[in-house]
Amino acid sequence: MKPVKGLLQFATWLMRLAIAFFIFVAFFHTVKAFDFKSIQFYIATAFIVFSSLLFIGGFLSKPGITVFSGLMLFFASVYEIVILFSTGVTAELAMYSVIASTSLYFVTAGNK
Repeated sequence: MKPVKGLLQFATWLMRLAIAFFIFVAFFHTVKAFDFKSIQFYIATAFIVFSSLLFIGGFLSKPGITVFSGLMLFFASVYEIVILFSTGVTAELAMYSVIASTSLYFVTAGNK
């Protein structure tokens, strides 16, 4: 069976929208608490800001914002994976793995 190349752009936009929505739902309560002394506040803020920029970068002709946002999301996800790895395999670890792999896709593909 051959791939459906006509849906590639739709699938890319769906990934952008899904990652932005998922990160917003997962991290909004942490950012809303405004606990400036917690590292989790800054990590959650980075996730929300860079996922928003990843979505916005799709509307631009140059891939700079998309690539940078994907890279920052990838690094933040890897950081969380390293922190959570000692607790064993959990759903939260799987969540960060999906975010990291999707972010790495945007680092490599840009605004294709």
